[in-house]
Amino acid sequence: MFWSRSVRRRPSAAVVLALLALVATVVSVLAPLLLRAVEQTTLDDALDGAGVTGTSIAASAEIPYQQLSEAQGAVVATTSSASNARRWLPGVVVAESAAPVSFTVPGASPTQTSTVQLAGLSNDCRELGLRSGVCPSGPDQVLAATGSGLSTGTALRVSVMSVPENTLTVRVVGTYDTGTRVGRIVGGVGKAFGSGGDADPDLVMSLGGFDTLLLEGNVWSVRTLRPGLQLDDVPAVVQDVADVRDATLSADGAESAVSVQQRIDVLVDRVADGNDAATVTVAVAALQAIVLAWFAQGVVAGRIGQARAAEWGLARLRGLPARRRLVAVLLEPVIATVAGAAVGAVVGVAAAALCTPLLLGGGAPAVEPFRAPVLAALGASLVGSLTALVVASSRASRLPLVDLLRRVTEPRTLSRTGAVVQAVAVIAAVVGIAAVVTQPRISGPGVALLAPTLVAILLGVVALRVGVAVVRRRAARPARSLTELLVLRRIARTPSVLTTAVMVVLGVALAVSSAQTAVLAVRLADDRAAATLGAASVLDVQVDEGTSFVQAVRDVDPGGRSAMAVERTTDGAGVGRLIAVDTTRLAAVSAWDPAWGGRDVATLERLLRPSTGTAFRVTGDQLSVTLAEVGAPDGTVAQDVTTASPDDVDLVAVVQAAGGWHRVDFGGVRAGTLTSPAGSVPCDDGCRLVWLGLQSHSSEATPYGLGATITDIAVDGTTVGRSWLDPERWRNRIGENSLPSGGPSATLGEQRTGMRVSWVDPSGQGTPAIQPRDAPEPLPAVVGRATALQPFAGVDGAVIGLGLNGESLVLRVVGKAPALPRVLDDGALVDLSTAGRVSDPVGTSADHEVWVAPGAQHRVTTALASHGITVTGHRTLANAERTAEHNPRVRGALVGLPLAGAALVLTLLVVAGVGAIGTRARREDVAVLRTAGFGPRALRRAVLLETFLPAAVAAVVGAVAGTAATLLTAARLPLRAAAVPPMGITVGPVTVLVVTAVTVLVTLVVAVVIARAVTRTPPTGGDS
Repeated sequence: MFWSRSVRRRPSAAVVLALLALVATVVSVLAPLLLRAVEQTTLDDALDGAGVTGTSIAASAEIPYQQLSEAQGAVVATTSSASNARRWLPGVVVAESAAPVSFTVPGASPTQTSTVQLAGLSNDCRELGLRSGVCPSGPDQVLAATGSGLSTGTALRVSVMSVPENTLTVRVVGTYDTGTRVGRIVGGVGKAFGSGGDADPDLVMSLGGFDTLLLEGNVWSVRTLRPGLQLDDVPAVVQDVADVRDATLSADGAESAVSVQQRIDVLVDRVADGNDAATVTVAVAALQAIVLAWFAQGVVAGRIGQARAAEWGLARLRGLPARRRLVAVLLEPVIATVAGAAVGAVVGVAAAALCTPLLLGGGAPAVEPFRAPVLAALGASLVGSLTALVVASSRASRLPLVDLLRRVTEPRTLSRTGAVVQAVAVIAAVVGIAAVVTQPRISGPGVALLAPTLVAILLGVVALRVGVAVVRRRAARPARSLTELLVLRRIARTPSVLTTAVMVVLGVALAVSSAQTAVLAVRLADDRAAATLGAASVLDVQVDEGTSFVQAVRDVDPGGRSAMAVERTTDGAGVGRLIAVDTTRLAAVSAWDPAWGGRDVATLERLLRPSTGTAFRVTGDQLSVTLAEVGAPDGTVAQDVTTASPDDVDLVAVVQAAGGWHRVDFGGVRAGTLTSPAGSVPCDDGCRLVWLGLQSHSSEATPYGLGATITDIAVDGTTVGRSWLDPERWRNRIGENSLPSGGPSATLGEQRTGMRVSWVDPSGQGTPAIQPRDAPEPLPAVVGRATALQPFAGVDGAVIGLGLNGESLVLRVVGKAPALPRVLDDGALVDLSTAGRVSDPVGTSADHEVWVAPGAQHRVTTALASHGITVTGHRTLANAERTAEHNPRVRGALVGLPLAGAALVLTLLVVAGVGAIGTRARREDVAVLRTAGFGPRALRRAVLLETFLPAAVAAVVGAVAGTAATLLTAARLPLRAAAVPPMGITVGPVTVLVVTAVTVLVTLVVAVVIARAVTRTPPTGGDS
């Protein structure tokens, strides 16, 4: 056939079209396949991370007296809607006693008891993971959890802690594994789906035995999602959950008051949010790549038409029918395109199978090539490719005969249609870019706002028109070199050659933008992990009693470069989320970037560790305070409160030793020397006085006041000196009395004999006190910018927060930060040492951690044990980053990497294809110039620059366009769930330089090959 002869005679056109169709099809197939894999992986990860409680639906009902079977039937009927074996695992039916049971631990003292609950299992007990023994069969046989210390054969006398109390004897006939699915459910069904908690696992008996004991409690029917649930099954799961909820309104469900607990809705919503964000990101990149592929095919088809316009015109002169002419024009490119698309479909599936584990890890799901979205994308790609061929070939097939006779197959001026198209493209690009800039966040409808393509079109078209004008202006002057003669005048006479340059602009812009988006998504995920965790390694620790946590960590790392003590209370909200760090080591140890806090670490340290007065040091085991003139408080406040009786209030001091704060009670307030009991001051190794005040022990909360003059303070009988009787060295303590008005207070004054103090407590229940000025109060804190604050009246910048001991404490906001370590933008950051002087650093409310710098975990962990600190767990930043990068938003952005590669391949194929197709025409020009006496070296250089310069300049313009698009859209793309920490610089220069350099380098290689092919002696026949 004629088309096969044409392909054999000049294969370059067919090969280029086939390769372009192949790449276009690969893009159209790759995007939906990878997106589906991302979505399925997100679901798999969510199911794995949610555990049994997050993937189960549980129906429960109270057990009426002697009606266990009725309640059981009601809950089983309720969950019957969730019984499809494709989606749900077999149900678990278990009853659990309302009252706990206690028993003496075998081999322990009679006073050491264990408290658990009794459970009755309806299922075969082998589903529990029976580790030893046999299944229980009666009310006196139970299974114990593995690791509970109860071995098979142990007899237990258990007391059911109900009213009246019931005592029975049971025998352990086996042990079960609480790590299995059924074991986790049966071992604490009420805790898992009801009250919560972490008590010991239940003792398990048969449901019949449980019924025989007539215990009060609840019966549960639990259904769990099957592992490996497919995305297509999620709508059915949602409907199953809704049906189960509706079943509680049935006659049986209502009669038994069945209730349903489940968190599957939350899991599905979370997965849907992440997958929607990934879909937007992938759709933006894929749609642009496919449009780019169509444009590339149109450019190449247009160049083929210009090269073959003469033979197509000859067919018209010979009077061939329109159908024959149409076949002559389109059959060869259509066959090449269809063949390329067929191969591309196979290559696309193979590429998806290869990319899926690379992007998603070894557990990535298999690709699904025959799903409707994949087939639809494949069909759309083929139709678009064929349409591009028809549109691009139509002009050359209808070229006027006069132009053919003049051998002018390329337009020298822009047609009216072309001018309108370019004007509309520029206007649309400007409008689209404006819409992108003004849209806070790109979501579903925002997919149409394709910033990289819009910016590239704007810059490409503008650069094209400016370039043509400049070249024509320069071409009007006499040429000074062969290069100028060939390049400038050729472009001036046939500006359509710059269409390829516009294609390069689009391709490079898309490649840069997609690569930048992927790199940015990974960096944002890693930044979030670093800000949330705080350091390269975080050790969860327990501090031995009497050990100073901060000092012990400093002793472990004297240089201050490897370890940092941290306490946190992050279970609350607002300033209740407190992170206390050793700010002297924050810069060296933490992975948190100070730029996220809006200030450098040195400034942060000055704010959180302000200069203070001298501490009142106590070294000894007894403290004495001498008082005089004890009576009513000074000032007008004495008229509003009752003078306290010495029998109702005690003088109290608090001292801070290595093991925390210690209370020292001096007894009733009276004139004379008040001395603490011998040994009540644990300060043999030194400690500091935290505060000195009054404590009421009256049975009535009556407002009171009391004044006294402190004439002396002594430690072990030795006076501390009159300098400590100076009121300037003391102040009123706010402490935990964070009432905005009317709270306990103390006023200071100076008298000849000592320091006058007036303590007043309008609440009658507080501790009015004075404290040395060695600790700042309110406690300085930097808060996240989204933190909800409750101001504390009367003190500028003060808010009500929490101390390290979990009690109320007044904080002074010294700054706000976009993101703080661990608490991010919702919480407060304080200095640990400073906070330990204002609130008791030892308590059960704060968790203790040691943050470790990279490479020091083993050394620090080993050293901590010898300093009274036990490591109970650890987390690493590498694991946190790996988890963060599994977010579907990040994975969706990573799909853009193969699409960016496809865009570059398309761009380079067009450059090479256009050069190869135009080789014959260039050879004729070179032959004329060679005849005119120009040397081969000058000709080769001129042809090389003619091909290379427009493409190289276009690559730079494309890099600028891609960078601009990234700057415009980065903050608006759904790359992360929350805008914390700050995004920072969105463009990585290395990515831009690599993409640009690769494009320019390959373009140079292509230009060299084309130059050599054009300037060598041509073979017989054509090549276009």
